[in-house]
Amino acid sequence: MSFQDLLGRLLTEPTPADLLALQTTLLAAETDPTRADAARRALDVTREFHGYLSELQAKSSAREYSELASMLDIGAVGGVALENLAEAGEALLQRLLLGGLSETLMVLASRQYVKAWGREMHPIHMRAVWFLRSELWRLSVAGRPDMPAEERAALVDTLLAPALDAAATDQVRVALLGRLFQILLIIHLAEVL
Repeated sequence: MSFQDLLGRLLTEPTPADLLALQTTLLAAETDPTRADAARRALDVTREFHGYLSELQAKSSAREYSELASMLDIGAVGGVALENLAEAGEALLQRLLLGGLSETLMVLASRQYVKAWGREMHPIHMRAVWFLRSELWRLSVAGRPDMPAEERAALVDTLLAPALDAAATDQVRVALLGRLFQILLIIHLAEVL
């Protein structure tokens, strides 16, 4: 794959594998003393972006498995209910109530595992916010060294606000943070190339 193709993929549908391919190019550039500092900065962004995407993929797969397990639990409840109906005889109402309560609690418990997935995503996003905030700050210092720190912090925080909003969905966070990683990567690659 050509560098142009790789860059195109990194800007449209980035994957950890593509970032590994980019790492090779940047490691080679790092050996050139005139490009070493820029290559290291680009490698830092590449490393963090790779980690972010890798963790997102792993957590997304885990969520899919949790969803499947929960659906299987729900299916099992239906099977137990049918069994109770078939065996109940005279104690039908009592068995249905007790069995139904027990099985409902099992289903509710399995759904909690799916909800827990959302909580596991939060630290991944916040680690990315931490890194991006630092990189955006440094980029701002390079472009506007005279800007007061309070103003710089306000501008950077405004840019990251949707990712920090407690009401934001994971999709919003991924879209914003992924795009910021891409922008920083392009800025640093321009310095390397």
